[in-house]
Amino acid sequence: MTGADAALSSRLGAALAQAVEACVTPGAVCQVTIAGETVTATAGDLASHDDAGAPIPLDQRTPVSSETVYDLASVSKVFTSIALLSLADEGIVDIDASVGEWLPSFRNGVRSDVTLAHLLSHTAGLPPVNPFTIQHAVQGFGTDDPRWVTPGRSALLDGILSLPLDRAPGTDKVYSCLGYITSMAAAEAATGASWSQIVRERVLAPLGLERTTLTPDAARTAPTEFQPELGRGMIRGVVHDETACALGGAAGNAGLFAPVADLTALGSALLAGLPDVLRPEFAALLWEDQLPRLIGPNAAAVEHNLGYGQSLGLRIGQRTWMSDAGTGARGHTGFVGTSLLVDREHDLVVALLTNRVHPNRSLADATDLRHAISTIAYGH
Repeated sequence: MTGADAALSSRLGAALAQAVEACVTPGAVCQVTIAGETVTATAGDLASHDDAGAPIPLDQRTPVSSETVYDLASVSKVFTSIALLSLADEGIVDIDASVGEWLPSFRNGVRSDVTLAHLLSHTAGLPPVNPFTIQHAVQGFGTDDPRWVTPGRSALLDGILSLPLDRAPGTDKVYSCLGYITSMAAAEAATGASWSQIVRERVLAPLGLERTTLTPDAARTAPTEFQPELGRGMIRGVVHDETACALGGAAGNAGLFAPVADLTALGSALLAGLPDVLRPEFAALLWEDQLPRLIGPNAAAVEHNLGYGQSLGLRIGQRTWMSDAGTGARGHTGFVGTSLLVDREHDLVVALLTNRVHPNRSLADATDLRHAISTIAYGH
């Protein structure tokens, strides 16, 4: 490691340690790649509370390492976008065709105007989340409470696909996990394959992401939230997102787990244009702002209100966490405290993994930590 790399690692480590000290997260791992040179920093512990929700004494905690596996949460949406674009690249789906071509519940009225491009850019008009998920159990957690009886993946997915739109497609950009679940359902219908097979064969295998998985080893995975009220207990090795979990873990909005090196490798592949997965014209859709094309004259006002642009899968120049220098950055965040930033102009990848919802989601927000890490990376 060069002196410059050591200095960068020290600054990153100090930012992570400060966040741990402030109880933003029990632990964190970040990796910064600049012009092909990679620096890693870690701080804190795998968990602060045990499986019963009790505090773990400081001298009995397990430190995180660069090998620690984290729930990627909504950073999984980046993989979903790549998978759908791969299907489009092969002509199996058309991103600008009506989703009704594959999903019968989108064949009538204004719903027939919804396209895969709308779904992947959050402009389809769908609600943000499933309003009924919290009324169903997540299968496999052993609760006898009749309030938590799930209808199963098929019935739950049918319910999601039948939810009414909040607004006409192509009129606004409102973040929607349901849009990515719907795009997953379209991919399964178009291919006849399971979502786990689609992601594995079209994204993970071509990119060599051997440790990214939907089914992690719980012992190597940072736990997320303690949810005894849902019959889940301490969530470890199972996706945190309730809807994704109720769908069996394999969902378009969340569900993937990875160590930091795999997330960095994804970022590097994005910088390179995903040559092993997509032709340039399809890879460009992950990079170019799609809002002007999809919502027309209203796009400028929408982007002004949002403070960032949107490609088919990545946010563009969201300075609240990408830093003031990140006007040309692309990336995505995850609810549990994860994020991935890529910037071609600076030849930069910033991967951050935390479990800031452990043991409770209300304790902290990771935005300031993300901003601090991005600022350090740009100011190296």
